[in-house]
Amino acid sequence: MAWNRRYSVDGEQNIASPTVSILGITATTAVEPSIVQLSLGFEGTPADNSIIWYGQRHTAAGTSTAVTPQNLGPGTVASTTTSGENHTVEPTYTANAILFRQGLNQRAAHVVVFDPNACMTCPATANNGITFYPTHASVTALFSMYLYFTE
Repeated sequence: MAWNRRYSVDGEQNIASPTVSILGITATTAVEPSIVQLSLGFEGTPADNSIIWYGQRHTAAGTSTAVTPQNLGPGTVASTTTSGENHTVEPTYTANAILFRQGLNQRAAHVVVFDPNACMTCPATANNGITFYPTHASVTALFSMYLYFTE
């Protein structure tokens, strides 16, 4: 059985405003990266806050700190997909292209595993990708996230 090239990438962001992007991946014309698993949580003092997480398509990745995807398979080559965390300029989101929406409590870490036949896939188009962000009423916390994806 042939395996796709597999990678992981992590990111974090201190959140004080209602919506700030945490982590995103961006495709090139050479690959269609597919997110197969995500893991997210909160670092710091536990609190009872409800956070709604979104994964949304973007057509420009915004300004962020580059994160190098780590290969997960023996012999896997460097990822063609790029990734960014700690956004200072938000991505250009595609209107109504929300691929993931989930309300979660700040007290627990969460893992979501997608069916390999129904994972979130970016088009093989330059600067197109998927970025994740939380929305909330008034939470100040350090959010962290891992994405596992294939090319």
